[in-house]
Amino acid sequence: MISIIIPTLNEEEYLRKTIEHTLSCAEKKEDLEIIVIDAGSTDSTLESIEAMRVKTFSLPEFVFKKFLSMNFGAQQSSGEIIMFLDADTFLPEGFDQKIRKVLQNQKVYGGAFEFSFLKPDWKLSIITFINRIRYRFGRVYYGDQAVFLRRSALEEIGGVPENPLMETAYLCKRLRRVGKLSLIKSSIKTSPRRFNEHGFFKIAWFDLNMFIRFNLGFPVSPYAEKYWSKNLKT
Repeated sequence: MISIIIPTLNEEEYLRKTIEHTLSCAEKKEDLEIIVIDAGSTDSTLESIEAMRVKTFSLPEFVFKKFLSMNFGAQQSSGEIIMFLDADTFLPEGFDQKIRKVLQNQKVYGGAFEFSFLKPDWKLSIITFINRIRYRFGRVYYGDQAVFLRRSALEEIGGVPENPLMETAYLCKRLRRVGKLSLIKSSIKTSPRRFNEHGFFKIAWFDLNMFIRFNLGFPVSPYAEKYWSKNLKT
């Protein structure tokens, strides 16, 4: 069983499409569990998936604290494998079997997928190129790469670290201390909306700043309020 945890906040535009796509490209739909943790959406996020066979929880107290949604979702799940999926990220065909194949190696604790954008242009292609170099060397993956791991590994490290920004990066950093992480070469496709809505160079500079601070060991939490105030989506 693979449990897919989707934290949400005002995601009515993408959530249903993401879930439908996830189910359509899975090889064993019967072995999937999808759990949506909503942090108090003011749009029709949860209403958009009412007819779907998905577990949903509405917890407004988790707003701007995505790590709480991730940990709560994992606690409510039953799969031996857990995946954290952004609501605007689309998985590759046969993703579930690809994950199971990677985890046949008992030394591998988790991993992620190759990064790409839904509708790339030349500027976004630069971001994609830089990202692919970054995580190949650092083995630290971001939330829009659909990070997955064994339940036993998450329990071993004490859950998702309590950081209000770059949650999966800190998760991967902790996982690497106890086991290997693997990169599945099939590409996910994620929305470029942050770049489109707030300006390419502005977002690229912010992300670069966070990346440098993270790798130098400086806290990124002081920037969380600024990030979430401009990004009312998870």
